[in-house]
Amino acid sequence: MLKVFFIAILLSANICLSEVTESSSPVVIDNSNEIELLYERAKKYIDENNYKKSLKVLKSLTKREDLLGFRADIYNLLGFSYRKLSNPELEKSFAAYMMAIEINPKHIGAHEYLGELYLMMNNKDKAFEMLVKLETIAGTSSKEYLDLKKAIEEY
Repeated sequence: MLKVFFIAILLSANICLSEVTESSSPVVIDNSNEIELLYERAKKYIDENNYKKSLKVLKSLTKREDLLGFRADIYNLLGFSYRKLSNPELEKSFAAYMMAIEINPKHIGAHEYLGELYLMMNNKDKAFEMLVKLETIAGTSSKEYLDLKKAIEEY
């Protein structure tokens, strides 16, 4: 009788274990609120002209795998922050904008800011190329197009 009891326990344990291990649905943890909060904090630092703090937050975000639709925006702000430092890091800014565009080829903010970066690098022709790209992506009445057009005219 005891033998039958142990066999029954082993069988039920084996069935329970197989149900747990055969489950192929991964555990999904929704961190979108945390990502959005950190992204908004970085934007707040940018609004306060505190680019070093925004860089710290943005660089930490780039290391995450769960960025959902924020990845291109994060790289765009990263490029902006590098560009706006008191000693601008233009190469890092360029790399960040290129990453944003690689992630989202129609990211209008990255195209505008890349155009402004080209002006900082004394390359008006490349800035104009970004303006043409913005016209194609967003149209001539978009804020990004108008801002870059104005920057080129004032260059």
